[in-house]
Amino acid sequence: MTDPRQGDPHHPEPDPLRHAEVQQAGSVGYISGYVLTVVLLGVALLLSEQRGMQPQALLIAISGLAIFLLIAQCMLFFGLDVTRYNIWKSVSLVLTVPLFILSIGLTVWMFHSLNHLMMLPEMPGMPLQPTLLQ
Repeated sequence: MTDPRQGDPHHPEPDPLRHAEVQQAGSVGYISGYVLTVVLLGVALLLSEQRGMQPQALLIAISGLAIFLLIAQCMLFFGLDVTRYNIWKSVSLVLTVPLFILSIGLTVWMFHSLNHLMMLPEMPGMPLQPTLLQ
């Protein structure tokens, strides 16, 4: 009979606290990640509320803060790095983020151009019907 603390090697019962990712986690990483998230999101909020920048510069600044925050959260919350154990998780994240950004960008472009693509043009003597926004 096997020792119940060791588990059966043929039918191992997963112990979540012994998982390698849980072993990497620490309260310092979570707390510093949370504080950094609150601070950077607060900075982005203040930048957008003050309207002291040109729209394109504001978009670049907020995008830079978002990218920095994404990298910091991946490192502090999830412990992603380029070690042998985490390299494929890091690579999959790096390859997934551009797809996510592209899908959001295409969705925004689609809704932005929806009025021009789908609405009938105004004909002379026939006014357009008002929409809910008018």
